[in-house]
Amino acid sequence: MSEGLRDLPMPFYLPAERKQQSRNLYERVFSEDTKKFVDYYYSCRIRDNEILALEENGQIVSMLHRNPYQMIVNGYEVRSDYIVAVATHEDYRHRGCMRILLEKALRDMASQGMPFTFLMPASESIYAPFDFVWACPYTELPERVMQMDMEAQNRYLAGRCQMFCKRDERYMENLKARRLAEEGEAPPGKMPPYMVRITDVRRMLQIAWSREPRELYLYVKDSVVDKNNGYFRWHLSGNGAVAEHLEAMPERVDLELTVGELAEMIFSGFRICLSEVV
Repeated sequence: MSEGLRDLPMPFYLPAERKQQSRNLYERVFSEDTKKFVDYYYSCRIRDNEILALEENGQIVSMLHRNPYQMIVNGYEVRSDYIVAVATHEDYRHRGCMRILLEKALRDMASQGMPFTFLMPASESIYAPFDFVWACPYTELPERVMQMDMEAQNRYLAGRCQMFCKRDERYMENLKARRLAEEGEAPPGKMPPYMVRITDVRRMLQIAWSREPRELYLYVKDSVVDKNNGYFRWHLSGNGAVAEHLEAMPERVDLELTVGELAEMIFSGFRICLSEVV
């Protein structure tokens, strides 16, 4: 822990009854968001999310929100958390708050078997040191698709993409509320692309896919999540993938790479559609 944070308590998840207390920090840091949008966020999105926080003297001074999505990846359905509302009070910046929250969140996701997480960065330089890599641009879906019901949207996306957020009742409910909150507002400027970070290497390898059958032995290095370090056997076929975390060094190692380099290798070959804002 950095020198400046030694006197701060450990990060913790806000209980449901305290989530609204994070709104003051949200409004302070994200002052460009309209009241209508913040009302939407704090009435809809925090129902299901987790808010990781640092607190001093009863005041939330830094936070990171984990907003859950069900993702479809190569036909598999997995949960992935979208990291948003990463914010620190100006008096507590440059003291390592974000690092503490982000590393805690990544380790927790890994322990929950979540294959990856994603975000829309304010700046690449903030997240690249944590092995986040570019995944895809923001996708503006045609209005005719947005007017489809959830089953039709899922079919449309499944026919065109290897990875997308599954439309379910909660997704559609939140989408409708968000669009109402944005009604009458000036359209946003160009949206930044998304970055991804593998949180559980074995689970990520299991949902990857290749038309060309092959078997690779990998050595992966992860400076944040210990369980991702080590040797992996990765068997790919047209029917799916099998991944095994090996206890000992195999007879051959085909690739040695960081968890970020592994993410680049996997996600660069995916057809991805993401149009989530929060």
